[in-house]
Amino acid sequence: MRVMVLGGTGFIGPAVTEQLAGLGHEVTAVSRRGGSGGGATHVAADRGDVGKIAGLASDRRVEVVIDLLAMARSSTQPLLDALSGVVRRYVLASSGDVYRQYGALHRLETTPIRERLDEDAPLRTHLHPYRGAQPRAPGDPEAWLDRYDKVPIEAAVRMQAGLEHAVVRLPMVYGPRDRQRRFSWALRPMTSGEPVLELDAAWADWRTSYGYVDDVAYGLALAATHPAAAGRTYNLGPVEALDHAAWAARFAEATGWDGEVRRLPRSAAPESVRAALDALDLSVPMVLDSGRIRTELDYAEPTSPQEAIARTLADEIKRSRA
Repeated sequence: MRVMVLGGTGFIGPAVTEQLAGLGHEVTAVSRRGGSGGGATHVAADRGDVGKIAGLASDRRVEVVIDLLAMARSSTQPLLDALSGVVRRYVLASSGDVYRQYGALHRLETTPIRERLDEDAPLRTHLHPYRGAQPRAPGDPEAWLDRYDKVPIEAAVRMQAGLEHAVVRLPMVYGPRDRQRRFSWALRPMTSGEPVLELDAAWADWRTSYGYVDDVAYGLALAATHPAAAGRTYNLGPVEALDHAAWAARFAEATGWDGEVRRLPRSAAPESVRAALDALDLSVPMVLDSGRIRTELDYAEPTSPQEAIARTLADEIKRSRA
């Protein structure tokens, strides 16, 4: 198939293009500055220039578009309109933060707590979860977070005429190129030989779904190319969701670290950390049930947990030496 990836460089994009190319598909990777590699043809274009994106899709006879950059409905609706009738399927990279339980985690709304969230779990009613009481300044690099919300984007995708869709709700993604370095809290002290790793006790016990980048990319590739994915919504995430203490144990084994993991009361945390954790109700898990995509699309992670951890560790060491 001919597939276009919007956001073809950066963190998840290269993994998606590699997975698609490995499955034998013809891939066009679009990003502002262009790029190279990954078995894709790279094109420099701005996602906001919807006429150019639609023209490129038409010229290259693209059948499916995977959108990794949909952050607000206002910037996504024009793209959906432009692609309607041009490509067959649009795949939205959504997020587990659409669930109402995520609002409960952030103390924004209430809902009965589920140990695992399937795709039919209630969605947030409190929109724009990262918008504060005061808007961010226009020049703030995080100003886009004031407009961010996947819930209305999902609704727009489902209502779009003339465009088949698939929605994939991602877990927190980790691995090489992760800008957030999600596991640096464990890897930095372990690789530097610190004797003690201090963790807030409630955060150490908190369970959420993390997905290795290549595994997430494979799920997106299946949603783009599998006939059964048409009109469907899928969660991605491992079968088993670990708490942070268990993640620390895995990384300790990988690094050969034999130090002590010390659980601390909230009162012992630095003020900035304490404020961030106090804003969360860590009795609320965020575990995504990925049974549907495993059953319908025969999804299974292509990367073993040991290899995912080894690659993440190698990337952290490389970055720390840069």
